[in-house]
Amino acid sequence: MDWKTRIGLWWFDYVHFPLWHRLGSKKSHDEIKESLRKRREDGGCSSWRTYLKEHPEAAKHEWEKEFVKNNN
Repeated sequence: MDWKTRIGLWWFDYVHFPLWHRLGSKKSHDEIKESLRKRREDGGCSSWRTYLKEHPEAAKHEWEKEFVKNNN
């Protein structure tokens, strides 16, 4: 990893994200949470589906339960 990449990762991990997390508006936090909830309810991403295959007990929504049932 070159020095530019290391500085970029350091900036994001220790400056950008903590500042957004601390100073971001309540509205922006709520918008992100809502969009993530909608994405999960609409079928989720491939990472979530892989997780459900390994941990079927994590299924909460009907589509998740149906997905787990079809994969067993």
